[in-house]
Amino acid sequence: MIIAANPDQLVKPRKGETRVGETMIFLKAKDWQAALGKLKKEVRFCLIGIPECVGVMGNHGRPGTQHAWDSFLRAFCNIQSNRYLRGNEICVLGAVNIDAIQEKADALDSASDYYFQKLHLLCEEVDEMVENVLTEVKAAELIPIVIGGGHNNSYPIIKACAAVAHKKKVNAINLDAHADFRALEGRHSGNGFSYARQKKCLNRYFAFGLHQSYNSENMLKSMDADEQVKYSFLENITYLESMLADAVSFVVDDMIECGIEVDMDAIRMMPSSAMSPSGVSLEQARLFVRQCAKSLSPAYLHLPEAAPNEESEKLMVGKALSYLVADFVKAIVHR
Repeated sequence: MIIAANPDQLVKPRKGETRVGETMIFLKAKDWQAALGKLKKEVRFCLIGIPECVGVMGNHGRPGTQHAWDSFLRAFCNIQSNRYLRGNEICVLGAVNIDAIQEKADALDSASDYYFQKLHLLCEEVDEMVENVLTEVKAAELIPIVIGGGHNNSYPIIKACAAVAHKKKVNAINLDAHADFRALEGRHSGNGFSYARQKKCLNRYFAFGLHQSYNSENMLKSMDADEQVKYSFLENITYLESMLADAVSFVVDDMIECGIEVDMDAIRMMPSSAMSPSGVSLEQARLFVRQCAKSLSPAYLHLPEAAPNEESEKLMVGKALSYLVADFVKAIVHR
């Protein structure tokens, strides 16, 4: 179920320096559940990769999200361990082993009958595997940091967090160009939050920084009809911090944890499943993560949809994801 990460293949040591990859705890694929239970007094965060693009393919998106986890890990393991981020508060679980499902998706003929319906069924298999792993992580009282894959994985992550939560539900705030609140037409990367609302595991949802031209009228009406859902548009943002404070106030709750989501296609020119010339800057996305982590009781951090295919894209994505993860950890450790 888990593909373990090997620090010997990732860390590039340098004399006189300590890399984060040298201080993090790397779990073995065997008996990882038992190992998680013993770690809750030693670490606070758990890194998990989801190397798939099944949900993205099922939503007519650009493949490549299966490469984000490896790109991130190679970059993150080699940032500096210093007074700002030690790394010893983090464990690396590894990647959810969904290779067989991805291979089935890749083997499908896009011209065949019911191509997208077949992908939606495969996405349900991904849901089950992700939910099972995340449930174990949350039961161990660790904060999951989930990297890679499509935004379809928001649904099983929310389900897992809600299953072990006191009130059996979580809130979520999502920096995204698209609300991912599409119709319940079969599972894919465009309807993770609508499925989570339908299953009542998602309590309140705020979609922050949507693009007006890329969210359908039917979806906007669906969100308007749900008093537990709110959204804002990138076109209306003048002072980001002020508007973000309003969004946070909608999802903050002393009794209910809140998931923090950053769809990487919200960041302009980021190699992603729906790359765009318009969007927030990486610095604004980092501010979003820091402010949410400081103000909320985080259930998890989820960074999906980065889709690096070329080597230069992998370097860009790896560093961008590393900045966001480091900001999240530091905001919680030092608050």
